[in-house]
Amino acid sequence: MKRFLLGLVVVVLTGILSIVGLRMWNDRQYQQEEIGSLSHYSNPQDISLYNTTIEGVTVEHIEGNYLNGFSLKPKLRKHEGVIVTFGGSEGSPAYERAVMLAQNGYRVLALFFFGMPNQQETLVDVPVEYYEEMENYIRKDLGESGPITLIGASKGAEYSLLLASLYDSIDHVVAYAPSGYVFAGLDFQNISSSWSQAGKPIPYVDMTKAGSLALFWDFVTKSPISYLKLYQAAVDMDEERAMKRIPIEKAKADIVLFAGGDDQVWESGKMVEEIKARRPDKTMVHLYPEAGHIFVGNGVADAGGMYMKMGGTEKANREAGEDSDRRLLSYLASWHAPIENQ
Repeated sequence: MKRFLLGLVVVVLTGILSIVGLRMWNDRQYQQEEIGSLSHYSNPQDISLYNTTIEGVTVEHIEGNYLNGFSLKPKLRKHEGVIVTFGGSEGSPAYERAVMLAQNGYRVLALFFFGMPNQQETLVDVPVEYYEEMENYIRKDLGESGPITLIGASKGAEYSLLLASLYDSIDHVVAYAPSGYVFAGLDFQNISSSWSQAGKPIPYVDMTKAGSLALFWDFVTKSPISYLKLYQAAVDMDEERAMKRIPIEKAKADIVLFAGGDDQVWESGKMVEEIKARRPDKTMVHLYPEAGHIFVGNGVADAGGMYMKMGGTEKANREAGEDSDRRLLSYLASWHAPIENQ
C-alpha cells in the first residue's frame, strides 16, 4: 500500500512539474507576441491608452446612447462619405486602421461595440440597432450625406455583414477573417447570441456544445490555443445551422472579403467562399492561402497571458497585410468620390 501511495505521489508531482515547466516554456516562447503593436491592446476599453495626437488628423472621443469611440477628421479631406471601423473580440475599435485611413483623407469613426460603460459589458447580445444611432450621428451630427462603409475584423466582420443584411443604407462592407454565421457571444457566464434585435438574441451557433478536452489541456499548460476545430464542430453539430447563417443575400452593399487560408480561429477561408457562392453579385473575395486570422505576427498572439493560435507565418501575414491594405485603399477610392480639400 505504501509503495502504491508513493508511486501515486510521484505521478502527481511529475504531472504538476510538467505543467509548470510547460507554462514557463510557453511564456518564454510567446509572451512578446502581442495582438498588434500598440499599448491600447493591453486594455482596449481604456481610452487614455490611445494616441490621439495624430499629425494631420483631429481625433475626438465621442459618446452617445450606445455610441462610443473616436471620430477622426483629416485636416485635408480627400473623399466623400464616412468609414466606420470595428475591431474583433479583443474589444478594440480597430484604431490603427482608422488612423491609417484618416491619414489618407477619409472621415472615419472608430467604434467600440461592447465593453464601454454605456454598452454591453461583454461580447453578448450586442444590439444591431446600434447602427441606427451610428447612421443618425453620421447624417445629423456630422452632416454627411455621402456613402457609408463598414470595415470589421473577425467578430467585427461578423457584425458588419449582419448589419449589411439588415440595413440598406450601408453602401459598402470590408470584412477581414469574417464568419458566415451568427455565433454565440463570448461571455461564458451568460450563454447567448453575440447579437440581439429588438431585445431578443438572434439565433446562433452555440460553441459550448462542442467542448474539447484538448482546449482544456492547452489552457492549463498555456499552450497556444486553436479554436478552429471547436467552431467547425459547433457548425457541423447544429442541425438548424441554415437558419443561423448571416442572410448576406439580403444585403445591398458592395462586399469585399479578406481571409487567410491558415486561419486557426475559425474557417474564414471556407466561409468567404460560401458567402460569395450565396451572394455572388458585388462580392469580392481575396484569399491568402498561407496567412492566418490576422495579417500580422508569426501566428501566435498573447491575449492577456493566454496564447492563441492565429495561423500563418510572419512572412505570409506581412505580405497579406500589405496586399490587403493596397486593395483596401483602391476599393475605398472607387467608392468614396474625391472632393476638394476642406
